[in-house]
Amino acid sequence: MPVKFHPSNPIDALEKIIVKDDGSPLYGEITAYKKLFTDLTESNLEWDVWHDLKLPYHSDQFNYYKKTSAQLDFLVLCQEGIIVLEVKGGAISTDNSKFYYGRELNSPMKQNPFKQVEGYKFTLKDVVLNNFKDCFFCEAVWFPHVDYPFESKLIDKNVLFTSYNQANFDYSIEKFMLKVFDSSKRKHEQHFRTYKAISPKRIANIRNILSPTIIDNNKFNTINTQEWLGINNLDIIDGLDKNPRILIEGPPGTGKTTIAKAYIDKQHNKSGIYICWNNLLMHHTKKILKDRNPSSEVEITTFFKFFQKHNLQIDRKQLINYTEDEFYEMVKETIGKLEDNNSLRTYDFIVVDEAQDIFDRGLDLFISAFSGSNNKGLENGNSLILYDLDQSYSGSSRNIIELADLMTVYFTHFKLSDIKRSAQNPEIKRLLPEIIEDAGIISTEKFNRYFPSIEVLHHTSLVDLKNHIVKNILNSIRKDSSSLKGKDCVVLIESKFLGSPSMGNDLRELLIIKDVEELSQYNIADDSNKLRFSSILKFKGLEKKNVFLVISDPGEINQYEAYVGISRALLNLQINVIM
Repeated sequence: MPVKFHPSNPIDALEKIIVKDDGSPLYGEITAYKKLFTDLTESNLEWDVWHDLKLPYHSDQFNYYKKTSAQLDFLVLCQEGIIVLEVKGGAISTDNSKFYYGRELNSPMKQNPFKQVEGYKFTLKDVVLNNFKDCFFCEAVWFPHVDYPFESKLIDKNVLFTSYNQANFDYSIEKFMLKVFDSSKRKHEQHFRTYKAISPKRIANIRNILSPTIIDNNKFNTINTQEWLGINNLDIIDGLDKNPRILIEGPPGTGKTTIAKAYIDKQHNKSGIYICWNNLLMHHTKKILKDRNPSSEVEITTFFKFFQKHNLQIDRKQLINYTEDEFYEMVKETIGKLEDNNSLRTYDFIVVDEAQDIFDRGLDLFISAFSGSNNKGLENGNSLILYDLDQSYSGSSRNIIELADLMTVYFTHFKLSDIKRSAQNPEIKRLLPEIIEDAGIISTEKFNRYFPSIEVLHHTSLVDLKNHIVKNILNSIRKDSSSLKGKDCVVLIESKFLGSPSMGNDLRELLIIKDVEELSQYNIADDSNKLRFSSILKFKGLEKKNVFLVISDPGEINQYEAYVGISRALLNLQINVIM
């Protein structure tokens, strides 16, 4: 038979087998089970389906909901690879960046099913089946009872199967899964990764590991590699001498930039390039490296500026609006032109800061072409990449996590977790993981109890906020006797409040005040006693002792900006919410 279920249940008895804790049927999973059985029975391929697969642990790296174990609705295996299916029965809706059961937002879901299933995929890939590097892993979400158009910024339409969109796949779950395999693999091909069909022997090995269910906590070797080797401390700086290609992942304040400086110090008499995410960080880094080593031959620029320099007909507005595929093609085209003109320069070393925002912008092509030899810099170049997945744009159409994972094939990968920044105020450090889980905590009553040193103020309008800034911040800075100095402060503003004046949401217009100015490349090194402001995203990678954050009502839509803004504070944080 083309499909084998683990465990194999009688189709006519599923209502009594697949049940909730109270014994009532789980109709979503029952519907999915029956359709998988019906469609795959007629397939020309061999399929294995595991239902309700329980794993006694969860990947730490992609554990959005702090789980200690994982429970997969369905795991499906064929020669194309493994796909994890998360099933949610009943009507589904979204509002204010959250998922709900029911068409009328009846009951909130505890978890975003797309993030949930992504975590399960990496648990399988990195922990359970980590010896099967040649096997392709992907994920999808199935809403079997959603028979209406389902639109949301929270979802990736390419990995969603519903009763409504099944017509696009001839009403076949098999055709949908094969489409998921195909589209996901094509994305990987852009980044030099291809996958052959899984051999029958490998499929048998996977069956032996997964079947029928995993109940033995000791079945898999999950011991930490460092513990197994008897290593108590990992000295990353010394490791840089031994590994030419380094990936360092870690949240804000873990010392990534400090490591980058030490890395550059070791590149004696070598020419290099330091790629920054934004313009302010670029100018700040230039000053630091110049003060540190005036004779350093390091070109410091942004990814956008680098390609504008080598592709003069493209302006910044075009680059910003490019899709992932358009940007990738532009990078490929630029490299080709430089090769044709014999003007392609390779650097002795490359440093990329805040790489999470350019993983899907042809970063692998850039590393390959501009480091090492023969366009194989990923394999023989000298490079350091710094990133933090939690600070990446979270649009569902981007593949940041997937691409970061692909890069680890070519790099030695270190993950940092000890946050050194904000040591003077541990509440800021404690708040960051809470924001990742639910930014709405800022507006809850318990916030003051949990984070008493972090002040949260609510304002009814931007004018109200402006009056607060002048009265309580600027006037204090202006006083000679005050300990609050402009050089130690910054006002970080959510991007929606630096928009169009005609829309009435431009805070920049309201802040045309004496001793207040927008932070720019011209004043970033100026220590005069002025209060400066910036958008949160432009300030990414920088830090100040005192951060005054301006955001709208916190939720999943502005969760990313809130996280970045909060993580910029070294000592004091004030959160101003515009209602």
